[in-house]
Amino acid sequence: MERLGLRSAPRVTLQALKEALKGVRFPEAKVYLITDWQDRRERARYALLIHGGKKDLLVPDAFGPAFPGGEEALAELMALLLERGAKRFYEAVVSPGEMSALLSFPPEELLARINAIANPTDPHIYLKKAA
Repeated sequence: MERLGLRSAPRVTLQALKEALKGVRFPEAKVYLITDWQDRRERARYALLIHGGKKDLLVPDAFGPAFPGGEEALAELMALLLERGAKRFYEAVVSPGEMSALLSFPPEELLARINAIANPTDPHIYLKKAA
């Protein structure tokens, strides 16, 4: 699992992720958005896990309205993933205190935990600022 990006740095992380996305087979990949708020999206921060599709990528909590420019960067990222053919999107909600600990888990443990708590999500709900 390749870890890339910086916490709370949406633009820097988005640029690093764009490069790392080369070679991912998006129709086969699962895209997991890991967030710390379910009922307060206006304050949420998002980490990202892309699993399958030839390689796995993990991005720390760098996206979302919790960070300046984070909501726009998340919308741009989701538009890019859709454009490249991603079809399977999931959201996993963890407590704010669990986010950092979860992202430091070994890959197998992280995947098992995320799979256990993730639910399908509509990627279009993250695009509101991209329009």
